[in-house]
Amino acid sequence: MKTNLKLFICVGLLALLTNASFAQAQSTVQSETLSSDVDSDIDQMAAPVANQHTSRNAVVTQTVIVPQQQAVQKQPTTVVEASPLSDSRADNIRRNRQDEEMRTESKIVEKLEQSRMEDEKKRAAVLFGDKFDTLQNSQTQPAAAQSATVQPVQAPATQIQPQPIVIQQNETLSRDAVREEMRAALDENEKAVTPMLQQKYFAGVAGIAQYPDIKAIQGNYSLGAAFGTRYDYFLVEGGFLFSNYGILGASYLDTNNFVRLADFEMNQYQGMLAAKYQLLSGFVRPVLGGLVSYSYRSYSATTPTTYGAAGTEFGTSHAIDLGVIAGVDLEFNDKMSVGVDMKYMFNMSSRINGSSVGGAVLPEKAQYYITSLVARVNF
Repeated sequence: MKTNLKLFICVGLLALLTNASFAQAQSTVQSETLSSDVDSDIDQMAAPVANQHTSRNAVVTQTVIVPQQQAVQKQPTTVVEASPLSDSRADNIRRNRQDEEMRTESKIVEKLEQSRMEDEKKRAAVLFGDKFDTLQNSQTQPAAAQSATVQPVQAPATQIQPQPIVIQQNETLSRDAVREEMRAALDENEKAVTPMLQQKYFAGVAGIAQYPDIKAIQGNYSLGAAFGTRYDYFLVEGGFLFSNYGILGASYLDTNNFVRLADFEMNQYQGMLAAKYQLLSGFVRPVLGGLVSYSYRSYSATTPTTYGAAGTEFGTSHAIDLGVIAGVDLEFNDKMSVGVDMKYMFNMSSRINGSSVGGAVLPEKAQYYITSLVARVNF
């Protein structure tokens, strides 16, 4: 029994020793394995460094992986211009002179184009009159009615992508082109035939007449009217003028053939045909012209005579007179103007009927002038 117990104890001790030696051997193997792994890792990390130091001509390639973006943003185009070199003072003065010449030539072209536009408007007014405006209005009204009935359709809103802005240099008008344009415009204006503007007009006349060579004849007043046609600056008119005069101390023969003195009244009725020309355009227009007239004069006493009381008629006369006209017209607009003129008349032929009133005073043969104020209305 004791022998078995000892044997059992020996076997147990042997087993413990065996387990302890096996565990120690296993730990030793594990530590050796860990050491070998660490050494291999260190060798792998040190290998590129060693190769870099040993081989200087080696090429090392490194790949970098960049994640792809979902959307690429488009940047606007940028135009980069180099700053110009600084010019000399002479270049700046030359450039300023050229710019001033270009501005002057551009203004001349603008004036020419405006003149063309005005000429076209006048030509259209003469050719078409109100027909052109009526036709244009008739075309405009249906278009306006149609645009009023159509409902506007709104387009769907779309996102506008920014576009690159490219600044381009403006084209300059060359001097040769301006000269050619001016020459062509002048040639066209010379060749163009502008239709003559024709207008009818009515004029009222008021003034006073005088006989400068006969002091005994005093002009009282003159009234008249004229109707004519205007062709641009040329006017042709026919008119009537009544003038009243007083003759102081005129001589006459009584029934006994004695020379007597009395005061008379002379009424002068004139029919005129005149042609006038306006020398300038604009607001103030000098006028020159000529006329021919037929004059009828009647004489009546204003004081008692041997033939009767005051108002007794003594005779009549007929005369054909020529004259010149000089004056100034003020053109306010296309419809109305006011002017002052003087008609200087001299006799061509005359005939006296009845008693020769004032045997020493014959107004039929004398020169006279009429200064008058004229108001004209065009239509």
